[in-house]
Amino acid sequence: MQKKYRILSIDGGGIRGIIPASIVVYIENRLQRLTKNPEVRISDYFDFIAGTSTGAILVSTYVCPTVLDETKHKFTASDALRFYLEKGNYIFSTDIWNKVASMGGFLKARYLHQPLEKVLNVAFKQAKISELLKPCLITSYDVERKTPVFFQSHVAKQNNALDFYVKDACRATASAPLYFEPARIDSLTGVSYTLIDGSVYANNPTLCALTEAAVLFANKGIPLTADQFEVVSLGTGRNQKVYTYEQVKDWGGLGWLNPLLDVMINGAADAIERELSVQFQALQATDQYHRIQPELGEASQEMDDASPENIARLMDVAAATIEKHKDELEIIVNRLINN
Repeated sequence: MQKKYRILSIDGGGIRGIIPASIVVYIENRLQRLTKNPEVRISDYFDFIAGTSTGAILVSTYVCPTVLDETKHKFTASDALRFYLEKGNYIFSTDIWNKVASMGGFLKARYLHQPLEKVLNVAFKQAKISELLKPCLITSYDVERKTPVFFQSHVAKQNNALDFYVKDACRATASAPLYFEPARIDSLTGVSYTLIDGSVYANNPTLCALTEAAVLFANKGIPLTADQFEVVSLGTGRNQKVYTYEQVKDWGGLGWLNPLLDVMINGAADAIERELSVQFQALQATDQYHRIQPELGEASQEMDDASPENIARLMDVAAATIEKHKDELEIIVNRLINN
């Protein structure tokens, strides 16, 4: 078969990242079993990887090198999943004083940023974006310059001014409004940025990934159209909250604060999902676009519900999603190997 350039993209969604993390564990395990190589890692089989918020943290673990050997992976997909299972409740925890003072995120950030920063620092230490093992994209948004920011390993390799510590990029992309205060970080050349979660414009970063991957390969002298890509796009489940006319007709700014963020994030993600589906259909390449968006069922739709009970429910959702899409996942695995 003609070589396809493979993209893995993972949505934002806070603790719901457990679901795509579990799917990636399944794919990585199948790749290891079929190739009879326990050293195989998920990023070995993709040419470009992208993530927003929780998806970006996952992506960073998949392409992070070890300190002693910068050609080897530091983490397995199972390590990344364990990160959520063990640290999720710690990250999304707050004391009673902060809970009262923040009024649920209306007056100040709902959660302190220190636990998140501590976990990221332990995981990634002094690793730099330029050292990541594969071309990748992490989304964020600069509220001072009013512009999207892409952390890209292949770009950082060429331009030190666009290189950052991985822990700082992850802190930025996870700084969801209402939940965490904006991240104030510096590039390796000392330029400061004030950044928030990339989900405000690209909770589903697949279209960004497709565009930036095309630019990357064009710069290498390999002009590509969409039908030359194989895309695996993993969601974290839609927020199914319904807002009726009777509820919203009298809302002002305060009433719309939480729902508006929800509508923006989900609306933009759904639009990207539809646009890519139509685009691949028009190119008669629907078998090259794989979008897996789980149904949350009994699991909480809230991105910060990291209670042990909800984590167990999210693991159940992940298992059900893998079972539902097992045939498609097997097709993905075999196409990755054959390509």
